[in-house]
Amino acid sequence: MNTAPYSGMAGGAWTPPAPQLLKDVLMLIVGYRADPDVLAQLLPPGLEPHPSGLIQMNMYECPDPAQTSGFGAFSLTYLTVEIAGHDSQTADGTMSIPGRYWVGYWNSSPRVRTYAREQAGIPALPGECTWTLDGDRLLSRLSVDGTPAIEVTARVGTEEIGVLGGHLNYYTHREIPAPAGGTNAISELLEIPIPFVAHLRNAEVEDVTFRFRESSPFARLAPNSPLEIGGVLHGKVTFTYSMARRVVDYLA
Repeated sequence: MNTAPYSGMAGGAWTPPAPQLLKDVLMLIVGYRADPDVLAQLLPPGLEPHPSGLIQMNMYECPDPAQTSGFGAFSLTYLTVEIAGHDSQTADGTMSIPGRYWVGYWNSSPRVRTYAREQAGIPALPGECTWTLDGDRLLSRLSVDGTPAIEVTARVGTEEIGVLGGHLNYYTHREIPAPAGGTNAISELLEIPIPFVAHLRNAEVEDVTFRFRESSPFARLAPNSPLEIGGVLHGKVTFTYSMARRVVDYLA
């Protein structure tokens, strides 16, 4: 069961065609451990949590429209559950990275939200990510309806320490209701292979705080206490919002 079901065509806006290219986007990706029972409940039929027990959270601002091929400026935060049996390869095939299933996605741009929902069934909701840098201390904050929802503090560097290239496999459950209501016209598991090149920088996460209300389904995705970090990626990343391909038709 998705925490934020596909919301149909509501709130649509003009959106460019797939695929879309984004260049040199400065990201902070944090892998943290969460309640394994919750992770299993979030996945659709055919997917299982990876033994790592990680949620991968990505937070970034893309302030310059020239960094994108058609999205314009926007900011983003998303949450994905690592899944078993769908690894991709990076570093010339020498490193495996588990597949990732979207369970939360907040974007400041109606254009990008429409693209995410309609092209790939990503559960896109309104939200804004802001970064505040004080020396080497970064505060990355997701705000929803003007209220802080997730805050990450980290120590970050500015010098490049290496380059990593490869693919990531993302998955979504795309559901579109029938016009007459009552049933879905489309219910499918989509795979979105995303190529990337990352120019890496140092980063050390100090804290991850969820501030969602207890009644919010996203409150269940908070990190374990004490905080367990499984990995961090920080740096400028060039990548695509790729075309999705169906791997399971749940209505067949």
